[in-house]
Amino acid sequence: MKMHPITSDSLHAVGYDDARRTLRIEFRNGGVYDYFDVDPSLYDAMLQPHPWRTLSETVKAHAYRRVR
Repeated sequence: MKMHPITSDSLHAVGYDDARRTLRIEFRNGGVYDYFDVDPSLYDAMLQPHPWRTLSETVKAHAYRRVR
C-alpha cells in the first residue's frame, strides 16, 4: 500500500487500499494500524493537515488491527 506523508503532530503517513476499503495509519511513535471498511471520503479527509484532531473518533469507530 502506498503511504502518503501528512502534516500532523500525531501521524506520520496514511494510505488506502480501494479494493479492501482499508485505511492504514502510521503514527509518529512507530505504530501502524489498519482500519477496515473505511469510506474513501474518510481517507481523503485524512490527507488534510492535522486530521487526527478532528477525525480520530470517526476512524477509531472502525474495526482495526495493529500491523506493527
